[in-house]
Amino acid sequence: MTYWRSIFLVLFGACSYGVLSIFMKHAFQLGFTPFEMSGSQLIFGGLIMTVMAIFFSKQRFSFKYLLLLAPASLMMASTSLFYHQAVSRVSASLAIVLLFQFTWIGVLLEAIVDRKWPTAEKWVSLVMLGAGTVLASGLGESGIQSVDMVGLIFGLLSGATFALVIFFSGRILPGMDPYLRSAISISMAALMLSIVYPPTFLVNGQLLQGLLPLGLIVAIFGSVIPIFCLAVGVPRIGNGLATILSAVELPTVVLLSSFVLQETVSLPQWGGVFMILAAICVPQVKWRKLFSPSRALEQERM
Repeated sequence: MTYWRSIFLVLFGACSYGVLSIFMKHAFQLGFTPFEMSGSQLIFGGLIMTVMAIFFSKQRFSFKYLLLLAPASLMMASTSLFYHQAVSRVSASLAIVLLFQFTWIGVLLEAIVDRKWPTAEKWVSLVMLGAGTVLASGLGESGIQSVDMVGLIFGLLSGATFALVIFFSGRILPGMDPYLRSAISISMAALMLSIVYPPTFLVNGQLLQGLLPLGLIVAIFGSVIPIFCLAVGVPRIGNGLATILSAVELPTVVLLSSFVLQETVSLPQWGGVFMILAAICVPQVKWRKLFSPSRALEQERM
């Protein structure tokens, strides 16, 4: 797997997670609860990845993987739980801004663990991501009024736990088969969430009332694709860059809201989308070659 293919996979996984919100919104309009959709996402996602692992995994299952991958699974379940709690207490625009704090948290976490200060490019990218996120979410126009503090805390926790999901994807068993890794991680996350919120929708008839097809869709876009892409791509490009690339999720949400749901997207929101996309590109530009090509060439020859 090449460097640029790994970057594409992480971007694809983040875009897939952005698609998830469109189907979630449709499910909520039909009367399904956040806990039903969150449970469906993890349970069906775990089942799908388990079947794929049986047929495609080149690595045999070992019970030791359950213990080693438990932290990543716990963070997956926690992210789902905290984010849905935040959405139920604060506006959707504020909730996604709080979730997107995973960008600077992830870069800071990598800097602490590796004892290596982030590059200037990453700092510039983070500042642009912060400004672009506020604009793209629409929060810059609506402002923050009468914010529920409990919802605010849950939103920040969702950002912190999602940063840890990305972090663990690149640190724990980085060479493990991605099919087996994804199957174990998602299945354990589903089990952990089920302990807090029992999946009663499996037996109360909701599956036959439209939940089953929606549950399978959100499982594919919210668990199978993004978790598998992170499992493959993050170990090859590093946590810090993967965290920044994952910010493409928000532009995906805005673009789909405009072209699929026909929602009105303001000029500042479009500006935020382009700012986020530019911020994602910043760490990839070889600035030394751009401004001093002769010096960069000399350094490469040394």
